[in-house]
Amino acid sequence: MKKLILFALASLAIISCRKDDDNEETKPSFVGTWKLIDYRFVSGKDGSIIYSNTIPESDCRKKSNYIYKTNGKFINEFFLNPITGECGNIAFQDEMDYIYNESTKTMTYKADGLTRDIVTVNSLSKTELQIVVSDKADQNSDGIIDKVIGIYIKQ
Repeated sequence: MKKLILFALASLAIISCRKDDDNEETKPSFVGTWKLIDYRFVSGKDGSIIYSNTIPESDCRKKSNYIYKTNGKFINEFFLNPITGECGNIAFQDEMDYIYNESTKTMTYKADGLTRDIVTVNSLSKTELQIVVSDKADQNSDGIIDKVIGIYIKQ
């Protein structure tokens, strides 16, 4: 009987620990497959959205996949033929390394050891990634440089 009570108490303790582990917040991660869904033009003056340009279903960019792997590899899988400019069913891939600098919130993409691009990560959650794709133009003609932010959803 004592063994049965001891077994029940041990089982309860294990179950309780599992529930605590399940409640822990996991940090958002780049790892996974992302889809571009929107471009938002954001005021440099006050951070308000000037306008949003949702990618239509008919746009070839909607088929693209942006894949971040655990080994530091990034694969841009796209369906717009770079030679003909036509959208097809054959995927073209561009693979490179990525490095995220959490303190500066910048993502560096490298191919063959050479830096191809450095972008600013505006925000990252478990389901949404926002990357500043441009911060060089005054979109609303107020004399202040604005941002264009690409919005990606995790698949």
